[in-house]
Amino acid sequence: MKQLSKLMLVAVASIAIAAPAFAWDFSASGTASARLNSTNTKPNKDGKEVSSGGVTSDSSSLKLASSHTDGPKTLSLSYTLDWDGNLDETITLSGTSKVGDWTASGDVSYNRDRPGCIDNGTSTSATSNPNSACNAQTGEDSTSVTVTNGTMTIKLGDAGHLSSQNKSTNSAAAGALTFDTADDDLSIGAFVDSFHGVSLGYKVSDTMSVTVAYQTSSEADDMCGAGEYQDGEGATHGTTSTGFGFDGTFGTIAVGATMCNSSTEDKGDGTNDPAKTSTSSSTMGVGLTMDMGDIDPFLSYGTYKADGSQTKNGVEYSGSEVGLTYALGSDTVIIYVGNSEETATASGTAGDPVKRSGMEVGYNTMVGPASLSIGYGTQSITNSNTGATNDGYSMTDIEIAMGYSF
Repeated sequence: MKQLSKLMLVAVASIAIAAPAFAWDFSASGTASARLNSTNTKPNKDGKEVSSGGVTSDSSSLKLASSHTDGPKTLSLSYTLDWDGNLDETITLSGTSKVGDWTASGDVSYNRDRPGCIDNGTSTSATSNPNSACNAQTGEDSTSVTVTNGTMTIKLGDAGHLSSQNKSTNSAAAGALTFDTADDDLSIGAFVDSFHGVSLGYKVSDTMSVTVAYQTSSEADDMCGAGEYQDGEGATHGTTSTGFGFDGTFGTIAVGATMCNSSTEDKGDGTNDPAKTSTSSSTMGVGLTMDMGDIDPFLSYGTYKADGSQTKNGVEYSGSEVGLTYALGSDTVIIYVGNSEETATASGTAGDPVKRSGMEVGYNTMVGPASLSIGYGTQSITNSNTGATNDGYSMTDIEIAMGYSF
């Protein structure tokens, strides 16, 4: 043990001596949080209310970071440990370089996910029993390259090419809504996420910018980065999407809008004729904020529709969120109200919409160096479809959360 301690001291001393020579700045950070909540849930209109809650705590994002600048080049290296159901161990190196008016940037990131280890990792068959050994990343991470001159920005690769335009602010309570809660769980707005593609952003003026994006990839269930196939497409199908975004500020009002259309096509496998199965989808999102001094209202709205050409299966989402943040000195009051509908179509017959509503009222302040958030939230579901088990679902949540970042 003494020998190990000496080795660790030597390693730390070596880093401390070497770091100035290479001009790398070093930092460490983390977050500790604790919460007290009381939740009452009714699973359906005929069910009995269930109470839950209590005191919980977690720590997150233990991060070691270092950066280095050499003339027009800047590098940032980080090592992050986090837990979100499994241990995420992420190593990221990002860099930017400037030549003339143009700046290029990119990153390399590897997430060494570890779903959990049993049997001390001695099992020889992680395939037959994935939880029997320590699994790590099995492939190369995707990335993108960005170049910009301040007016024009070009992105190529896997990136968030389009904004969902969600402008909502939520409290500590669990009342906020999302699209596609069973899978993507994205904020209400345009149903988009990161995808492999290319985009061109152009700054029209100091207050307006536009973005056009094009997706072409072989990833399944990735239409505009989020939409799922509806026609039973196979491995030979590809996705093609086109999107447009606008962001502008007009006095005290900031407005954003995004549209994206997508379709699939069977490219064939060189043996069989391409199948006629295909899915087409479209999505739109609008976000608005107003700067009225201490009171800042917001609005988010989004729609999504996808249909399969052969199966006639499909899905349709729509939703809106309104609310405001009210500044009381350094404190903040949050009011949020949201509504959404989700309709599934099977063999050309649309079911009844599943209606969700949510509400939150929250208060954020500081207790010395620690943050304190108090929130009250509710959610309810109306589902008139045959066999629905969540019709009449309701939930109320009171939550007090404290956090300290260091």
